[in-house]
Amino acid sequence: MPEETLILYAVSDATGDLAVNITVAAARQFKALNPDIRRHAMINSADKVAKVVSEAKAEQAIILYTLVSEEMRKLLADTAARADVVAIDIMGPVLANIAAEAHQAPSDQPGMQYRVTGDSLRRNEVMTFTVKHDDGLGLDTLNDSDIVILGISRTSKTPLSIYLGYRGFKVANVPIVKHVDVPRGVFATDRHKLVGLTIEAEKLINLRQSRLQKLGRPMSEEYANLEYIKEELAYQRRIYAELGNIPVINMTNKAIEEAATEILTVLGR
Repeated sequence: MPEETLILYAVSDATGDLAVNITVAAARQFKALNPDIRRHAMINSADKVAKVVSEAKAEQAIILYTLVSEEMRKLLADTAARADVVAIDIMGPVLANIAAEAHQAPSDQPGMQYRVTGDSLRRNEVMTFTVKHDDGLGLDTLNDSDIVILGISRTSKTPLSIYLGYRGFKVANVPIVKHVDVPRGVFATDRHKLVGLTIEAEKLINLRQSRLQKLGRPMSEEYANLEYIKEELAYQRRIYAELGNIPVINMTNKAIEEAATEILTVLGR
């Protein structure tokens, strides 16, 4: 079978070493492919983005990019989409998932160089708010949130909050606990900010058993008992109904990014 030549643009806002290495590693998985890899380093302005996308379109190239700046990633993605050029974001999903797990935003600067800007100050403010309103904290300022996420334990409230915080939204999350009244502040909050999470009982059992295992606690705990979980889910449904049948996102087998997009859609953000 003859080799097919494919032009791949390794695009970076720094030296381009990482973009090239990843592009080479990916291309090697296709035995019948003869990759022509072009390094495009220091792509750090709108003009440079427009130029590299224009060149990629002319050569029918695929762009793989490791831009650190969220603004530049969005600009390249939008520009490429308008030009009908395939562009693959390598860095964005990695940063978003680490941010969710580490509970902090990345520096957003190539080469780990920090620069104080209005955007970075705003993001720091938003992330600080979100962390201070995690797991039922900060109830006295709950209505200052852009989004309030509700749900029982292990429905991904915190990762979702951090991810949405990274996206620029002030997020609070409040746990729903069986036999415990929902904080009055939730009922006083603008209903258009509220969203509930749910999950299938069988999936939740697996998540909770994994949690117990990590903590070195017995699997027999009520926390991971099917009947107890079903009662929790029923209690949660009653709370959502009392709040005016707020929108509910089913987190069963759903990625954080997918759920976040769904939340923003149902809340009209």
